[in-house]
Amino acid sequence: MTHSVTIAQEPLCMVEMVFPNTTNHYGTLFGGKVLDLMDRAAFLAATRFTHQMIVTASMEHIDFLVPVRTGHLIELLAQVVYTGTTSLTVKVDLFSEDAFGNNRQHASQGYFHMVAVDTNGRPSAIPCVKIETEQQQQEWEYVERLRALRKGHPVRPPLTA
Repeated sequence: MTHSVTIAQEPLCMVEMVFPNTTNHYGTLFGGKVLDLMDRAAFLAATRFTHQMIVTASMEHIDFLVPVRTGHLIELLAQVVYTGTTSLTVKVDLFSEDAFGNNRQHASQGYFHMVAVDTNGRPSAIPCVKIETEQQQQEWEYVERLRALRKGHPVRPPLTA
């Protein structure tokens, strides 16, 4: 695929249930498990979009909005919102719902920056995401601001013992 191809796409949807082995002593989903699920959803959305091997480069602006409790259903919606030459950004929203009630809440949101790689692990060109709505344009511009802020930060020295 070349970078000049433009693709429209639907969000990827994953549904899971929260079991006690993934929760802390408060009965809420571990933050690390939330990140794991969100990263998987981002990976799947990016892979489906590019049809290439994908690696996670970074994640940012992860918000934990409400606790997710044992027994809740969680729905993850992941969508490519930005594309570069070899990288893309996937926005992931996680919703929590009481399996026996009708209480659905937006529980978490984050942006996952992914890179397409070839069989040698080198960055590989990807198609462009098609911007069709004002909301998609706003997401694109938001990610451009995130990228600019990230690139403007000095590189942190490695931690020493």
